[in-house]
Amino acid sequence: MSDETLTFEQQLSVQAEDVNALLEVMQAETSAIASRKATDIDALAKQKLALINAIRQRDQFLAQCPELASPSDETKEQIINIQDVLTQCHQQNENNGIALQRAQLSMHKLRNLFQEATGKSEMTYDSEGQASGSRTLGTNIKA
Repeated sequence: MSDETLTFEQQLSVQAEDVNALLEVMQAETSAIASRKATDIDALAKQKLALINAIRQRDQFLAQCPELASPSDETKEQIINIQDVLTQCHQQNENNGIALQRAQLSMHKLRNLFQEATGKSEMTYDSEGQASGSRTLGTNIKA
């Protein structure tokens, strides 16, 4: 059965299922970020993108439905629930973004520590404070 053959109420129910699935994927993404499982993070990001695209397409379809102009109380409640879950998704996405930034920063610091351990005398820093190993530092000077 294609999306166009579903009733407005059925479309709304599928939208609610997709939004709830999106929240679950984002919560799984939080766990994957915390445990630093890069392959899981990548797979979850793909699932998240697929769900977001499906939600967007269905939203465009629903926006054109005449039932949206004068929804029943039950439909209004379902729309409010969908919006609430979407708000949770936005917040979860913000938190995951912050966690990813922190993980990336800690990885940079760890990489710098390893570089320092392999040769402190070879370390230089760029204008942003990023460490780099330079084996030629001071060795090319002729005068």
